[in-house]
Amino acid sequence: MAEPEEDRESVDRTFAEMVAGYHLTADRPEPHGAELTQTDEPRTERAEPAVPPGPPVVLPFVDATPVVATPLSWRASPERQEPVDDRYVPDALPPLSRPGTPSMVGWVAVLFAAVVVLAAGFGLPLPTWLGWLAVCSFIVGCVVLLTQLPRHRPPDAGDGAVL
Repeated sequence: MAEPEEDRESVDRTFAEMVAGYHLTADRPEPHGAELTQTDEPRTERAEPAVPPGPPVVLPFVDATPVVATPLSWRASPERQEPVDDRYVPDALPPLSRPGTPSMVGWVAVLFAAVVVLAAGFGLPLPTWLGWLAVCSFIVGCVVLLTQLPRHRPPDAGDGAVL
């Protein structure tokens, strides 16, 4: 059995030989659409398209010869009209009604608990009773907000998006 170093060197040497001769054996890719128009005749020069004069642009190699083209004019024709703007514009939303007192009490209780948790998280020393008050206010606030949810949907509320 061969030593690992000798085996690695032989693999590296074989790989270097393969890579060194690759460009001699590689097939050139077929040009786009060549399978449809394959002939044994050599290709002739392409006719220049009738376009307005402009600076020439050299495109990547096609059929191993560079193709030189001039840019097209991108001005709109005079008979072209602007498209009609037929986008959907929704109706204006009605203004929000002022929340009731129970909803405001619930939100204040939940936000108070959040402020106490943030203050304790930033290292502010708080008394123990304030922590318990924050826990109780969070629970009471959530219960109050849940009781303020509507029990039934109106019949014309629909099931969601309408196309």
